[in-house]
Amino acid sequence: MHLETTSPWGRTLNPLNINLSAGGSTGGEAALIALRGSVLGVGTDIGGSVRGPAGFCGIYGLKTTSYLFPQRDFLPGGFAAELNILCSAGPMCTTLRDVDLLMSVISNTCPWLKDPRLIPIPWNSYSAEKKSLKIGIMMTDGVITPQPPVMRALKWALSELRSKGFDVKTFQPYQTEEAMKNIRLAYWPDGGKAVKGYLEAKQEPMHDLTQWIIKDAEGPGLDTSGILKLRVARDDFRCRFAEHWESQDVDFVICPVFVGPACSHETAFYWNYTAFWNYVDYPGIVIPTPVKAGAKGSEDYPADSVPLSKDEEHVRMLWSTGDFEGAPINLQIVARKYHDNDLFAAATEIDKALIIAEWRSEK
Repeated sequence: MHLETTSPWGRTLNPLNINLSAGGSTGGEAALIALRGSVLGVGTDIGGSVRGPAGFCGIYGLKTTSYLFPQRDFLPGGFAAELNILCSAGPMCTTLRDVDLLMSVISNTCPWLKDPRLIPIPWNSYSAEKKSLKIGIMMTDGVITPQPPVMRALKWALSELRSKGFDVKTFQPYQTEEAMKNIRLAYWPDGGKAVKGYLEAKQEPMHDLTQWIIKDAEGPGLDTSGILKLRVARDDFRCRFAEHWESQDVDFVICPVFVGPACSHETAFYWNYTAFWNYVDYPGIVIPTPVKAGAKGSEDYPADSVPLSKDEEHVRMLWSTGDFEGAPINLQIVARKYHDNDLFAAATEIDKALIIAEWRSEK
Protein backbone atom coordinates (compact mmCIF):
# COMPACT_ATOMS: atom_id res chain seq x y z
CA MET A 1 0.00 0.00 0.00
CA HIS A 2 1.63 3.19 -1.18
CA LEU A 3 1.50 5.87 -3.87
CA GLU A 4 3.09 3.70 -6.54
CA THR A 5 1.61 0.89 -8.64
CA THR A 6 3.48 -2.32 -9.37
CA SER A 7 2.15 -5.80 -10.04
CA PRO A 8 3.27 -9.19 -11.42
CA TRP A 9 2.88 -7.61 -14.86
CA GLY A 10 5.31 -4.80 -14.10
CA ARG A 11 5.26 -1.18 -13.06
CA THR A 12 2.46 1.15 -14.16
CA LEU A 13 3.93 4.15 -16.00
CA ASN A 14 2.60 7.68 -16.13
CA PRO A 15 0.97 8.14 -19.58
CA LEU A 16 2.23 11.74 -19.77
CA ASN A 17 5.84 10.92 -18.90
CA ILE A 18 6.86 7.28 -18.52
CA ASN A 19 9.78 8.23 -16.28
CA LEU A 20 7.28 9.38 -13.65
CA SER A 21 4.91 7.50 -11.37
CA ALA A 22 1.22 7.07 -12.18
CA GLY A 23 0.55 7.15 -8.45
CA GLY A 24 -1.10 4.49 -6.38
CA SER A 25 -2.63 2.43 -5.31
CA THR A 26 -5.16 3.04 -8.12
CA GLY A 27 -2.48 4.11 -10.59
CA GLY A 28 -3.50 1.65 -13.29
CA GLU A 29 -7.04 3.01 -13.36
CA ALA A 30 -5.81 6.60 -13.50
CA ALA A 31 -3.34 5.90 -16.30
CA LEU A 32 -5.97 4.05 -18.35
CA ILE A 33 -8.50 6.87 -17.95
CA ALA A 34 -5.92 9.54 -18.80
CA LEU A 35 -5.16 7.62 -22.00
CA ARG A 36 -8.93 7.46 -22.74
CA GLY A 37 -8.73 3.69 -22.55
CA SER A 38 -11.65 3.79 -20.14
CA VAL A 39 -14.54 6.23 -19.69
CA LEU A 40 -14.40 6.21 -15.90
CA GLY A 41 -13.39 4.05 -13.00
CA VAL A 42 -13.78 3.54 -9.27
CA GLY A 43 -10.97 3.62 -6.76
CA THR A 44 -10.61 3.20 -3.02
CA ASP A 45 -8.81 5.72 -0.85
CA ILE A 46 -7.43 5.26 2.66
CA GLY A 47 -4.47 7.60 2.28
CA GLY A 48 -4.70 9.10 -1.20
CA SER A 49 -5.23 6.17 -3.56
CA VAL A 50 -7.91 7.96 -5.62
CA ARG A 51 -6.63 11.51 -5.36
CA GLY A 52 -2.90 10.80 -5.77
CA PRO A 53 -3.18 8.90 -9.07
CA ALA A 54 -5.78 11.36 -10.37
CA GLY A 55 -3.39 14.20 -9.61
CA PHE A 56 -0.38 12.46 -11.13
CA CYS A 57 -2.28 11.65 -14.35
CA GLY A 58 -4.20 14.92 -14.72
CA ILE A 59 -7.79 13.68 -14.27
CA TYR A 60 -10.62 14.18 -11.77
CA GLY A 61 -10.88 11.99 -8.67
CA LEU A 62 -13.37 12.14 -5.78
CA LYS A 63 -12.75 10.68 -2.33
CA THR A 64 -16.10 10.58 -0.59
CA THR A 65 -16.67 10.70 3.14
CA SER A 66 -16.61 7.23 4.68
CA TYR A 67 -19.75 5.08 4.36
CA LEU A 68 -21.21 7.19 1.58
CA PHE A 69 -20.05 5.19 -1.45
CA PRO A 70 -20.96 1.47 -1.27
CA GLN A 71 -18.06 -0.98 -1.01
CA ARG A 72 -19.93 -4.19 -0.32
CA ASP A 73 -18.26 -7.12 -2.13
CA PHE A 74 -15.10 -5.10 -2.78
CA LEU A 75 -12.02 -7.22 -2.22
CA PRO A 76 -10.75 -6.62 1.34
CA GLY A 77 -7.52 -4.72 1.79
CA GLY A 78 -6.07 -7.47 3.94
CA PHE A 79 -4.80 -5.38 6.84
CA ALA A 80 -6.22 -3.88 10.01
CA ALA A 81 -6.04 -0.18 9.16
CA GLU A 82 -9.81 0.16 8.92
CA LEU A 83 -10.10 -0.40 12.62
CA ASN A 84 -9.27 3.30 12.92
CA ILE A 85 -9.08 4.84 9.42
CA LEU A 86 -12.10 4.08 7.26
CA CYS A 87 -11.51 3.43 3.58
CA SER A 88 -13.52 5.59 1.18
CA ALA A 89 -14.27 5.06 -2.49
CA GLY A 90 -15.18 7.27 -5.41
CA PRO A 91 -15.09 7.89 -9.14
CA MET A 92 -12.10 8.73 -11.32
CA CYS A 93 -13.04 10.48 -14.57
CA THR A 94 -11.97 12.96 -17.24
CA THR A 95 -14.86 15.38 -16.52
CA LEU A 96 -16.94 16.51 -13.56
CA ARG A 97 -20.00 15.52 -15.58
CA ASP A 98 -18.89 11.89 -15.37
CA VAL A 99 -18.24 12.19 -11.63
CA ASP A 100 -21.81 13.44 -11.27
CA LEU A 101 -23.17 10.70 -13.53
CA LEU A 102 -21.61 7.83 -11.60
CA MET A 103 -22.52 9.26 -8.20
CA SER A 104 -26.11 9.87 -9.35
CA VAL A 105 -26.54 6.36 -10.77
CA ILE A 106 -25.26 4.78 -7.57
CA SER A 107 -27.31 7.05 -5.32
CA ASN A 108 -30.50 6.35 -7.27
CA THR A 109 -30.26 2.68 -6.31
CA CYS A 110 -30.54 3.66 -2.61
CA PRO A 111 -27.58 1.45 -1.61
CA TRP A 112 -28.11 2.24 2.08
CA LEU A 113 -31.21 0.00 1.99
CA LYS A 114 -29.00 -3.01 1.23
CA ASP A 115 -25.96 -2.05 3.28
CA PRO A 116 -26.91 -0.66 6.71
CA ARG A 117 -23.38 0.67 7.22
CA LEU A 118 -24.01 3.41 4.65
CA ILE A 119 -25.21 6.89 5.56
CA PRO A 120 -28.48 7.63 3.69
CA ILE A 121 -27.40 10.87 2.02
CA PRO A 122 -28.72 11.02 -1.57
CA TRP A 123 -26.47 12.53 -4.23
CA ASN A 124 -27.87 15.91 -5.16
CA SER A 125 -25.59 17.79 -7.53
CA TYR A 126 -26.68 21.39 -7.63
CA SER A 127 -25.21 24.75 -8.49
CA ALA A 128 -23.72 27.02 -5.86
CA GLU A 129 -23.53 30.78 -6.15
CA LYS A 130 -19.95 31.97 -6.12
CA LYS A 131 -20.78 34.83 -3.76
CA SER A 132 -21.73 32.27 -1.11
CA LEU A 133 -18.51 30.27 -1.38
CA LYS A 134 -15.97 31.01 1.33
CA ILE A 135 -12.73 29.43 0.17
CA GLY A 136 -9.45 28.96 2.00
CA ILE A 137 -6.21 28.22 0.18
CA MET A 138 -3.63 26.20 2.12
CA MET A 139 -0.25 26.87 0.54
CA THR A 140 1.64 24.51 2.85
CA ASP A 141 0.84 21.94 5.52
CA GLY A 142 3.49 23.42 7.81
CA VAL A 143 5.82 20.46 7.30
CA ILE A 144 6.67 20.47 3.59
CA THR A 145 6.44 23.46 1.27
CA PRO A 146 5.29 22.13 -2.12
CA GLN A 147 7.68 22.08 -5.05
CA PRO A 148 7.73 25.16 -7.35
CA PRO A 149 5.10 24.17 -9.97
CA VAL A 150 2.57 23.33 -7.25
CA MET A 151 3.14 26.71 -5.61
CA ARG A 152 2.72 28.28 -9.04
CA ALA A 153 -0.64 26.53 -9.49
CA LEU A 154 -1.85 27.59 -6.04
CA LYS A 155 -0.91 31.22 -6.63
CA TRP A 156 -2.52 31.11 -10.07
CA ALA A 157 -5.77 29.72 -8.62
CA LEU A 158 -5.77 32.33 -5.85
CA SER A 159 -5.34 35.17 -8.35
CA GLU A 160 -7.93 33.82 -10.80
CA LEU A 161 -10.60 33.21 -8.17
CA ARG A 162 -10.17 36.60 -6.55
CA SER A 163 -10.33 38.31 -9.94
CA LYS A 164 -13.69 36.62 -10.52
CA GLY A 165 -15.19 37.79 -7.25
CA PHE A 166 -14.73 34.76 -5.01
CA ASP A 167 -14.16 35.21 -1.28
CA VAL A 168 -10.71 33.64 -0.90
CA LYS A 169 -8.36 33.77 2.06
CA THR A 170 -5.33 31.88 3.35
CA PHE A 171 -6.11 28.74 5.35
CA GLN A 172 -3.68 27.90 8.13
CA PRO A 173 -2.59 24.24 8.47
CA TYR A 174 -3.22 22.34 11.68
CA GLN A 175 -0.89 19.92 13.49
CA THR A 176 0.12 17.93 10.42
CA GLU A 177 2.97 16.13 12.17
CA GLU A 178 0.64 14.86 14.89
CA ALA A 179 -1.90 13.66 12.33
CA MET A 180 0.69 11.84 10.22
CA LYS A 181 2.29 10.15 13.23
CA ASN A 182 -1.09 8.92 14.42
CA ILE A 183 -2.31 7.78 11.03
CA ARG A 184 0.80 5.67 10.46
CA LEU A 185 0.15 3.88 13.73
CA ALA A 186 -3.49 3.49 12.73
CA TYR A 187 -2.52 1.97 9.38
CA TRP A 188 -0.39 -0.70 11.03
CA PRO A 189 -1.77 -1.43 14.52
CA ASP A 190 -0.07 -4.84 14.34
CA GLY A 191 3.33 -3.24 13.85
CA GLY A 192 3.41 -4.33 10.22
CA LYS A 193 3.33 -8.06 11.05
CA ALA A 194 0.55 -8.92 8.60
CA VAL A 195 2.12 -7.32 5.54
CA LYS A 196 5.51 -8.80 6.40
CA GLY A 197 3.87 -12.19 6.77
CA TYR A 198 2.20 -11.93 3.36
CA LEU A 199 5.47 -11.01 1.70
CA GLU A 200 7.43 -13.75 3.42
CA ALA A 201 4.81 -16.36 2.51
CA LYS A 202 5.06 -15.40 -1.16
CA GLN A 203 8.82 -14.79 -1.00
CA GLU A 204 8.36 -11.27 -2.30
CA PRO A 205 10.61 -8.33 -1.39
CA MET A 206 9.29 -5.36 0.55
CA HIS A 207 9.28 -2.18 -1.52
CA ASP A 208 11.13 0.80 -0.08
CA LEU A 209 7.89 2.80 -0.02
CA THR A 210 6.17 0.13 2.05
CA GLN A 211 9.09 0.04 4.47
CA TRP A 212 8.93 3.83 4.68
CA ILE A 213 5.25 3.96 5.60
CA ILE A 214 5.41 1.26 8.28
CA LYS A 215 8.65 2.39 9.93
CA ASP A 216 6.93 4.49 12.61
CA ALA A 217 4.62 1.61 13.51
CA GLU A 218 7.10 -1.27 13.59
CA GLY A 219 7.29 -3.18 16.83
CA PRO A 220 5.24 -5.65 18.83
CA GLY A 221 1.94 -4.14 17.73
CA LEU A 222 -0.92 -2.78 19.80
CA ASP A 223 -3.23 -4.68 22.11
CA THR A 224 -6.94 -3.89 22.41
CA SER A 225 -6.25 -1.09 24.86
CA GLY A 226 -3.68 0.46 22.54
CA ILE A 227 -6.07 0.40 19.58
CA LEU A 228 -8.74 2.04 21.73
CA LYS A 229 -6.30 4.79 22.68
CA LEU A 230 -5.57 5.37 18.98
CA ARG A 231 -9.26 5.85 18.34
CA VAL A 232 -9.64 8.22 21.28
CA ALA A 233 -6.68 10.25 19.97
CA ARG A 234 -8.19 10.25 16.48
CA ASP A 235 -11.58 11.49 17.65
CA ASP A 236 -10.00 14.15 19.85
CA PHE A 237 -7.93 15.36 16.89
CA ARG A 238 -11.01 15.49 14.68
CA CYS A 239 -12.87 17.66 17.18
CA ARG A 240 -9.92 20.01 17.55
CA PHE A 241 -9.51 20.26 13.79
CA ALA A 242 -13.22 20.98 13.31
CA GLU A 243 -12.85 23.89 15.74
CA HIS A 244 -9.77 25.06 13.83
CA TRP A 245 -11.64 24.91 10.51
CA GLU A 246 -14.56 26.86 11.99
CA SER A 247 -12.18 29.53 13.30
CA GLN A 248 -10.85 30.05 9.76
CA ASP A 249 -14.38 30.95 8.55
CA VAL A 250 -14.26 28.97 5.31
CA ASP A 251 -16.52 26.36 3.76
CA PHE A 252 -13.96 24.79 1.42
CA VAL A 253 -10.19 24.47 1.26
CA ILE A 254 -8.02 24.34 -1.85
CA CYS A 255 -4.66 22.69 -1.26
CA PRO A 256 -2.00 20.57 -2.98
CA VAL A 257 -2.62 16.95 -3.90
CA PHE A 258 1.01 16.04 -3.34
CA VAL A 259 4.29 17.76 -2.48
CA GLY A 260 5.01 18.13 -6.20
CA PRO A 261 3.94 16.95 -9.63
CA ALA A 262 3.99 13.25 -10.45
CA CYS A 263 7.24 12.06 -8.91
CA SER A 264 10.00 9.78 -10.10
CA HIS A 265 9.35 6.08 -9.54
CA GLU A 266 9.68 4.84 -5.96
CA THR A 267 9.96 8.34 -4.47
CA ALA A 268 6.36 9.03 -3.35
CA PHE A 269 7.29 9.16 0.31
CA TYR A 270 5.05 11.96 1.54
CA TRP A 271 1.29 11.46 1.69
CA ASN A 272 0.63 14.41 4.00
CA TYR A 273 -1.58 16.37 1.61
CA THR A 274 -3.99 13.48 1.05
CA ALA A 275 -3.71 11.26 4.13
CA PHE A 276 -4.46 14.15 6.50
CA TRP A 277 -8.00 14.30 5.08
CA ASN A 278 -8.44 10.56 5.59
CA TYR A 279 -7.49 11.02 9.22
CA VAL A 280 -10.22 13.63 9.76
CA ASP A 281 -12.57 11.85 7.28
CA TYR A 282 -13.28 14.87 5.08
CA PRO A 283 -14.24 14.45 1.40
CA GLY A 284 -11.87 15.74 -1.26
CA ILE A 285 -11.92 16.10 -5.02
CA VAL A 286 -8.93 16.55 -7.30
CA ILE A 287 -9.29 18.79 -10.36
CA PRO A 288 -6.84 19.50 -13.21
CA THR A 289 -5.29 22.88 -13.96
CA PRO A 290 -3.51 24.12 -17.09
CA VAL A 291 -0.29 24.38 -15.06
CA LYS A 292 2.47 21.91 -15.89
CA ALA A 293 5.97 21.37 -14.59
CA GLY A 294 8.57 23.13 -16.71
CA ALA A 295 11.83 21.85 -18.11
CA LYS A 296 14.49 20.81 -15.63
CA GLY A 297 16.24 23.86 -14.21
CA SER A 298 13.57 26.30 -15.40
CA GLU A 299 12.16 26.99 -11.92
CA ASP A 300 13.32 26.56 -8.37
CA TYR A 301 12.54 27.48 -4.79
CA PRO A 302 12.99 31.16 -3.84
CA ALA A 303 16.62 31.84 -3.01
CA ASP A 304 15.77 33.12 0.48
CA SER A 305 13.41 30.26 1.41
CA VAL A 306 14.31 27.82 4.18
CA PRO A 307 13.09 24.19 4.45
CA LEU A 308 10.43 23.70 7.12
CA SER A 309 11.70 20.24 8.08
CA LYS A 310 14.09 17.39 7.30
CA ASP A 311 11.34 15.93 5.14
CA GLU A 312 11.26 19.11 3.08
CA GLU A 313 15.03 18.96 2.64
CA HIS A 314 14.50 15.52 1.11
CA VAL A 315 11.69 16.81 -1.12
CA ARG A 316 13.91 19.65 -2.33
CA MET A 317 16.67 17.19 -3.14
CA LEU A 318 14.22 15.07 -5.16
CA TRP A 319 13.19 18.22 -7.04
CA SER A 320 16.75 19.25 -7.85
CA THR A 321 17.74 15.82 -9.13
CA GLY A 322 14.52 14.88 -10.94
CA ASP A 323 13.08 15.80 -14.33
CA PHE A 324 9.33 16.42 -14.25
CA GLU A 325 8.83 18.29 -17.51
CA GLY A 326 5.24 18.21 -18.71
CA ALA A 327 3.80 16.66 -15.55
CA PRO A 328 0.30 18.02 -14.83
CA ILE A 329 -0.47 19.94 -11.67
CA ASN A 330 -3.85 19.20 -10.12
CA LEU A 331 -5.32 20.85 -7.06
CA GLN A 332 -7.42 19.35 -4.28
CA ILE A 333 -10.66 20.84 -2.94
CA VAL A 334 -11.85 19.68 0.49
CA ALA A 335 -15.09 20.13 2.44
CA ARG A 336 -16.36 19.20 5.89
CA LYS A 337 -17.39 15.63 6.68
CA TYR A 338 -20.50 14.51 4.80
CA HIS A 339 -20.68 17.78 2.86
CA ASP A 340 -19.97 15.82 -0.32
CA ASN A 341 -22.82 17.42 -2.26
CA ASP A 342 -21.62 20.87 -1.25
CA LEU A 343 -18.10 19.89 -2.26
CA PHE A 344 -19.19 18.86 -5.75
CA ALA A 345 -21.20 22.05 -6.19
CA ALA A 346 -18.22 24.15 -5.13
CA ALA A 347 -15.85 22.18 -7.35
CA THR A 348 -18.17 22.79 -10.30
CA GLU A 349 -18.13 26.54 -9.72
CA ILE A 350 -14.39 26.65 -9.12
CA ASP A 351 -13.78 24.51 -12.20
CA LYS A 352 -15.84 26.93 -14.30
CA ALA A 353 -14.13 29.96 -12.82
CA LEU A 354 -10.68 28.64 -13.60
CA ILE A 355 -11.80 27.90 -17.16
CA ILE A 356 -10.52 24.38 -16.71
CA ALA A 357 -13.45 22.80 -18.52
CA GLU A 358 -12.95 25.08 -21.52
CA TRP A 359 -9.19 24.55 -21.47
CA ARG A 360 -9.57 20.78 -21.41
CA SER A 361 -12.11 20.80 -24.27
CA GLU A 362 -9.54 22.56 -26.44
CA LYS A 363 -7.14 19.67 -25.88
